[in-house]
Amino acid sequence: MTYRSYLFPAFLAFLLHSVLLSVLLYNWFGYAEDERQLTPRHIKAQIVDISSQVKAEQKKHSEQQAREKKRQDDARKQAEAKKKAAAKKQADARKKAAAKKQADARKKAEQKKQVDARKKAEAKKQADARKKAEAKKLAQAKKQADAKKKADALKKEQARIAAEEKRQKDAQDRAEREQAEQQRRDEELAAAMAEEERYQQALNDEQSVASYKDYIIDQVTRNWRRSPSARNGMVVLVTVHLLPTGAVDNVYISQSSGDDRFDQDAIRAVKRAERFPELQRMEPVLFDRYFRKINLKFRPEDLRR
Repeated sequence: MTYRSYLFPAFLAFLLHSVLLSVLLYNWFGYAEDERQLTPRHIKAQIVDISSQVKAEQKKHSEQQAREKKRQDDARKQAEAKKKAAAKKQADARKKAAAKKQADARKKAEQKKQVDARKKAEAKKQADARKKAEAKKLAQAKKQADAKKKADALKKEQARIAAEEKRQKDAQDRAEREQAEQQRRDEELAAAMAEEERYQQALNDEQSVASYKDYIIDQVTRNWRRSPSARNGMVVLVTVHLLPTGAVDNVYISQSSGDDRFDQDAIRAVKRAERFPELQRMEPVLFDRYFRKINLKFRPEDLRR
């Protein structure tokens, strides 16, 4: 209760005592005067009942206290409602951020896939263009050779009879040389195209392997909980055996960090990931070569291959 809540009752008590004291003093002095005068005298007294006023004030005070308590209860309920609303807003924001992060990851993977497809198409286009240019060049060379041959034949027509055998032999030798040269050019072109195809395939395989490794590392990182005992400089090497379905077949420590808790955190991160379904899209040859068994390095400051 506040200072004001005591003021009115104190005032009423003071007023009541003042009235009683006045009545007592009046009676005492009046009785003494009657004895001196020896004259009978009637005393008229009036009793002031302030109990009803006290009760009314107490009732008013109780009602004020009830209203104050109700106001405080309402304020507390409003504060609790605001707190719950703020907590819900934060939870919704976290969910929205997680969904956006997943959508960005999917978008990035799709963009990379499109870039790889464009690169592959561009490489094929360039190879086809080179092949077409070479074929055109060979056709022009043959056309020029034929034209020269006809011109020579016309020029040498008059001496044909005398030099027929020699000319036929020279023509045969020339044809054989041209055929050998053509064969050599064809073989060089085929070898160049084969080498280009091998290079492109190797490049595609390298990009595919790098993409799937990043995918595995990302999935494992999402499930990695670093222990409080982890310190910069620690390194643990974990070997993971995978099945063609992307499921984890086995996982074990190949090189310990010296901290068993940190090592077990790395093992649990792989087990929580459980499987990598995107590996089912990989070529079986690449899977057997690079992902049948894979090593992962865990560092407190980062997760690397």
